Amino acid sequence: MVDRSDVDGKWLFVDDDDASAASYRDAFAEASDPLEIVIARPSAGRELLLTGAHPKGVLMDVELSGEAGEHGTGLGLAQDIRALQKSGGIPEYPIVRFANIQPVQKNVSGDPASDDLFDDKINKADVGKRRDEFTRRILGAQTVYEGLLAFEKGKLDFKQLFKIDDQHIEEWLHPGLLSRLEDGHTHATHVAAGAFIRSFLGPPGLLVGQHLLITRLGIDPESAKEHWKTIASFADGFAYAGLGCGFSSRWWSRGLELAWMSLKSAESPLASTPANERAEVLSKELGVELGALKMPGVSPGDRPWRWCQLSSEQNPPEFLPVDPKYGVRITPRADLPPWVDPIYASIGVALRNKEDRRLNRRDLDRLAAELR
Repeated sequence: MVDRSDVDGKWLFVDDDDASAASYRDAFAEASDPLEIVIARPSAGRELLLTGAHPKGVLMDVELSGEAGEHGTGLGLAQDIRALQKSGGIPEYPIVRFANIQPVQKNVSGDPASDDLFDDKINKADVGKRRDEFTRRILGAQTVYEGLLAFEKGKLDFKQLFKIDDQHIEEWLHPGLLSRLEDGHTHATHVAAGAFIRSFLGPPGLLVGQHLLITRLGIDPESAKEHWKTIASFADGFAYAGLGCGFSSRWWSRGLELAWMSLKSAESPLASTPANERAEVLSKELGVELGALKMPGVSPGDRPWRWCQLSSEQNPPEFLPVDPKYGVRITPRADLPPWVDPIYASIGVALRNKEDRRLNRRDLDRLAAELR
């Protein structure tokens, strides 16, 4: 029987399948940054978490009915935890949804109501291929909570939080994000942490990840891999170094645009420059021969700037660049804040998924006619 002393200071995994849970615990224990995980069945996990146990965080399965007499879900337990954290009845810590795709589709798919309960969402089936990435994300969420808890309630220091000066806070951030973080932090740490992770660290917007950085630079992925040290050196001046930077490498979007305009050979803004010209300018400025990104047939255009949301939702996910001029806008199931990039599908992938109601029908029809 797991008791509080077993849980405090470790990650707690709430799951109804002991053997399966043990295999994931062992896998994460062998990651490049090992996680120490304790497993609890739903009834024991509920008792521990709702009576004040203090894990570093919780990995929460969605479907918990495999335990005899258990009729609840991980969603319900997560809601109970958040309510008690809000009232100050139990400690604050991250909750990561950790489940297979089938129970997620059954209990959650299409309904964003539970999104705010979880700081991150991980598909169990992908652990074998992406274990170290998931470990960084889990530890990144823990780091965000620890960082936010270090501030007095409602008194965030943005220079310390983002590790940039006042000028860059003004130029690279969005006042709406700052307001949301300050407001959330006055109410509960998990409210601020959720906004920080789900609308800042995670999705492209104020920050971009490595795939999107390379895409916006107009560089072929294989060429970028070969010359990554040189590219990283160029991007070092706008690399994100603030709270949660270990979550995954990120770079400031506005910093990228300004760094581009500082190049002597750059004649127009990065977004309006064709990919082949981007690669030519960077090759000249960085002193290496960089191959230009070639857009795939299903995603026409020559000014890549976004990625295809539908491709990223596939299993396994695919990173497919999109030129917004030839992209189909997607209506998100939950409204995106203005500092998060709008989401698109490539026209080719959209035409293969015309039944997806999120697709903008006018974009779909217009582009289908234009490219016919």
